[in-house]
Amino acid sequence: MLFSQLGDRTDVLAVSADVAKGQVITEGDLQRRSIAGVDGAIPVEAIDTVVGTTAKVDMVAGQIVTDSMVTRDPVPGDGQATVGLSLDAARAPSAGLSAGDLVSVVAVPSGTVDLGASVALDAPQILARGAEVLDVKGSPTEGATVLVTVIVDEDDASTIAAYSAAGLVAVVETAPTGD
Repeated sequence: MLFSQLGDRTDVLAVSADVAKGQVITEGDLQRRSIAGVDGAIPVEAIDTVVGTTAKVDMVAGQIVTDSMVTRDPVPGDGQATVGLSLDAARAPSAGLSAGDLVSVVAVPSGTVDLGASVALDAPQILARGAEVLDVKGSPTEGATVLVTVIVDEDDASTIAAYSAAGLVAVVETAPTGD
C-alpha cells in the first residue's frame, strides 16, 4: 500500500515564503512540492499560469497553491477600491463573514436616534450593494469589534469610509446575483 501511495504523488506548486493577500506572485514566491491527494493543486508545469497573478488570500510558506487562491484580476480591480469597516458585533451577521462573501453596506443611525421620527430606520440608505468581502478579522460571536475589508465601487469608497469612521455602518450578507 505504501508503494502505491508513493506512486500517486505529483509535483505541484507551493509557496516558498509568506504571500499576503493582494500581492502579485513572482516565480521566487513558488517552490516545488511532491504531494498526493490535494484537489485543485497546480502542477509545476503550469507555473506560468500562476506567476503574475494576485493572491486572493494570505498564503503561508509551504502551503500548496490552488486555483481558488489566485486571480488574474488585480485586487481591487479597475474602478474599485478597498474600504475597511470597523463594526460592532451587532452590525455584522452573527454567523460571521468570509472572504468572497457578498454584502450590502448600510448606513445606520447613531444610538441617539428619535425612534418616533426616524426615516433612517424605515428607509435606510444603502451605501454599497454587492460589495465583496476581501478580509475579516474578529468574530461577532466573540462580541468583539469585527474588522471587515470590502471591495466597492471607487466612487462610493470615500462615503463608506466616512460613515465607517463615524461608526454608522452595518453589513448585510446577500446572495450572489448570478452575474
